[in-house]
Amino acid sequence: MKHGRLAGLLLLLAGVGFAGFWAGRVALEPPVDPLDVVVEPLSYVVETGSVGRSLNFTALAEWELQDLGQGSAVGVITSVALPDGAAVVGQGDVVFSVGLRPVVVAAGTVPMFRSLRLRDEGADVAQVQVMLSDLGFFSGEADGAFGFSTRAAVRDWQESHGLERSGVVEAGDIVFVPSLPARVVASESIWVGARLFGGETVLQLVPDEPRFFIRLSPEQSTLVPLTADVRVQYSEGVWDARIERAIEIPEFGWLDLILVGSNGGSVCGDICEGWVSLDARNDYRSEIIVIPRTDGPVVPVAAIGSDPGGSPFLTLENGSTVPIVVVEAANGIAVVEGVEPGTVILLPVDEQ
Repeated sequence: MKHGRLAGLLLLLAGVGFAGFWAGRVALEPPVDPLDVVVEPLSYVVETGSVGRSLNFTALAEWELQDLGQGSAVGVITSVALPDGAAVVGQGDVVFSVGLRPVVVAAGTVPMFRSLRLRDEGADVAQVQVMLSDLGFFSGEADGAFGFSTRAAVRDWQESHGLERSGVVEAGDIVFVPSLPARVVASESIWVGARLFGGETVLQLVPDEPRFFIRLSPEQSTLVPLTADVRVQYSEGVWDARIERAIEIPEFGWLDLILVGSNGGSVCGDICEGWVSLDARNDYRSEIIVIPRTDGPVVPVAAIGSDPGGSPFLTLENGSTVPIVVVEAANGIAVVEGVEPGTVILLPVDEQ
């Protein structure tokens, strides 16, 4: 037993001595100089890729409706012939009825301010004669004189609408508008059951296209180039557009970017003509192209060096350099000219 304990004690002391010897050697060795550490440069294989940058916003389409015609009818609206949304109306079309009496639209710049009957004269009479002629009820000259031939035409026109053949055009029977055909909507005052007192705006003109714009906050306005291209997404595809101008809204600090089609026309093109849903505002997802997409050989921006004259270059695997042209850069990568895909280049080493 005694000999076993003695052997164990000797082994323990030997181990402690070796550990102390090793620690002493490590402590006495000089520290490694970081400058003596060789850092191998990183390599990168040039690939074909693309560079671009865009920002997502909401484009708004607003129909700027214009007051078009005032009516003289008095009473309760009993029907509305216009559909919900826009409709194209022409000479003599019924737009609504008041007290079951139809109200039609006709071309003319003088509003219907009076009832017209035999021996009346004036520009408003001539406008009625033109309407009756276009509808095939009148074959005479539109001279502004309400004669017997005009009265006969009026009676036939009244009969076609199921009215009494009085030969008198009541003031509320016609709403004159400057030109026809016209794309219109009924004004907010026109609905079944509404009471008219005469003089209300009853029709509104729908422009050929809505006004497209993107509204930016003060913070957003610093991020967007004011001449950028824009892609507006709709249910069936994408409209290509561009920013035509910017309008400041000082009271709120907003900036409205007014959009036009890429060719300078309307954003929605031919689709505008068939657009009948005239909500006050329509929202569309849009993409402002801050940096257009560019394809070609791509390299990390960090790999691009600059010679004393400021010209960019890349360092090849063998240490030589090749001059390049930076076509476009974004998000830390660049499309360049002067180097082919598959070329191995070196990235500079951070020596700090």
